Amino acid sequence: MGSNATPTILITGASGFIAAHILNEFLDQGYLVRGTVRSEATADKVRKTHARHGDKLSFAIVPDIAAPDGFDDAVKGVDGVCFFITPSFQSYSPIPQEERGEKKKEKTAQTNVPSSPKSQVIHTASPFTYTVTNNERDLLNPAINGTTSLLTAIQTHNPGVKRVVLTSSIAAILDPTKAHWPGHTYTERDWNPLPLEKAKKADPRLAYLASKTYAEKAAFAYVDEHQPHFSIATICPPMVYGPAAHAIASLDELNTSSADIYRLMNGSCVASGVPSNSLWAFVDVRDVATAHRLAYEKRDAAGQRFLVASGSYSYQMCCDVIREQVPEVRERVPEGVPGSGLGKEVYGVDNSRAREVLGMEFRGLEETVGDMAREFVVLEKGLLHANGNGSV
Repeated sequence: MGSNATPTILITGASGFIAAHILNEFLDQGYLVRGTVRSEATADKVRKTHARHGDKLSFAIVPDIAAPDGFDDAVKGVDGVCFFITPSFQSYSPIPQEERGEKKKEKTAQTNVPSSPKSQVIHTASPFTYTVTNNERDLLNPAINGTTSLLTAIQTHNPGVKRVVLTSSIAAILDPTKAHWPGHTYTERDWNPLPLEKAKKADPRLAYLASKTYAEKAAFAYVDEHQPHFSIATICPPMVYGPAAHAIASLDELNTSSADIYRLMNGSCVASGVPSNSLWAFVDVRDVATAHRLAYEKRDAAGQRFLVASGSYSYQMCCDVIREQVPEVRERVPEGVPGSGLGKEVYGVDNSRAREVLGMEFRGLEETVGDMAREFVVLEKGLLHANGNGSV
């Protein structure tokens, strides 16, 4: 593209919870966006949810994102790319589906354009399945090879890209052996310490966490070894909450982090009480989207990891917010011990690098969960009316 042309950003996995917000973030700031999806039918769904952007949004069909040449054509002619290394915590939770109130099923897993760098890649798609029989084949290799294959495609087929932003996860930062780890504050200097060889034989949930770690490390190693024409930055979010920007056909088929909050207000937790946390940090999906754009635009973001987190939270705190802000569902929300906060000493998260380098400001839990709960009420009413049979 010419130097005066509007930059085009490639965003992989465009139909996903986080990616849908990243689409909006770039489109609202005047960029053109090309999203990758697996079928034309999925592209049509994304067009409908982002109809206000018209022809500023286009699509590349990538039926098999694990194929070695899967992204070769998609990366051609764009100025940047946003790429999910593997699914974020918004797509995975260690909480059994029955406890989330879900049906048990198998999942697969502006005008202010930057003067420098001009180009970016943001990737947000990679397969994850709850049914794993071989950690190396099903989790580790797809994450690692998928990441390096994308970087190779950019290096080979598009010399105009200068910045690649990869969506990693706090899974690549947390030490799963330390649990709550009172007194510790996680930063970008922390890496999940599980050795690769142990990950191959570990519980699949630990192997999933390791897949994020070694895929992100592979991206930095690729840059060190090949010295490509682009730099990279990685975004490492914890639990990603917030209202949806993608199509929702049924409240039984929410993405995992949305279902994680909806179960708190759909009555499924009233008898069992407020759930226990397995992760103690959160971020708003709208802030994650902003972080991706800023990681593209900011020169000093090159070669950096960013722990993009608002702060600590608990399900008790979420229940308190819902009961206060959405009183019409109060009877469906477990009361627990109101005002007890985290309920125990747990690790903290340091978001100072994202604030200082990217200029980020973060939404609080009250806004994030309140907006979700109000959206769920609207969806309940809308889907009830659409079904016409008294079911949601």
